[in-house]
Amino acid sequence: MKLRTTTYAVVAVAGLLTAMPALAHEMFLKAKEYVVEPTSDQVVRLVNGTFDKSENSIGRDRMADVSIAANGRVASPPADAWYDDSNSSYLRYRTGESGTYVVGVSTRPSMIELSRDDFIAYLRHDGILDTLATFEDDSKLSEVRERYSKHVRTVVQVGEVRSADYSKPLGYPVEILLEQNPYDLTVGDELSFRVLFQGKPVANQIVRASHEGFHGHDASDHHANAYNLRTDADGRARFALTAKAVWYIALIHMEKVDDGEADYESNWATVTFRVK
Repeated sequence: MKLRTTTYAVVAVAGLLTAMPALAHEMFLKAKEYVVEPTSDQVVRLVNGTFDKSENSIGRDRMADVSIAANGRVASPPADAWYDDSNSSYLRYRTGESGTYVVGVSTRPSMIELSRDDFIAYLRHDGILDTLATFEDDSKLSEVRERYSKHVRTVVQVGEVRSADYSKPLGYPVEILLEQNPYDLTVGDELSFRVLFQGKPVANQIVRASHEGFHGHDASDHHANAYNLRTDADGRARFALTAKAVWYIALIHMEKVDDGEADYESNWATVTFRVK
């Protein structure tokens, strides 16, 4: 299924973003298998670090929500469906009827305090360039308090039947919603998606997309992404699927706040899926 290239605008981010390094402490849900049988036992892995390497497991007390959307219904697996090893957390689940499933995890907010210089370095390293520009120009803060949370999902195809759950909102603060079922697409097709914050489209949001096995590097030998994009006025962007691989889309939505507890609030989001 090909998309007409005139449907949505996609803006590639130029300049600094062309060689933006991968984030140091992202979170991803990665399925052990992305195309599976109905009524089968499956596992997804919660990775906290980079797409390729997890640095630590996540305690259940940090999980505000765990949901599995399938066949028009949303279920919450029990806490004892999770187990950990030295660096990751794993969710066991059993598939039911054939369909396209979404597994999602949303964490509770946490706080971090950084010096001005460390906050600037973090914004620069993680490619949060809009906040970086306004902070350097306008802020006089010497210490910065940031409240952050992470909201991740993976899309799994169960059996042959395609269902619309791949685009199901889970009610997380920020969400990346695919606009085509990735299991209907092949290499050479384009995939579009929409970014929502508090249920509303986010314009001009920086978004990255890449895939397992992509080895681009910038001039400083940092990892670079396959795509660096900005959403259009309706919160949409799109890119071509160039490889048979596990793909991810990732973003950090950051806003300045003034609530007495934090100076900035960030919501991180990722989605993973496989292209065959």
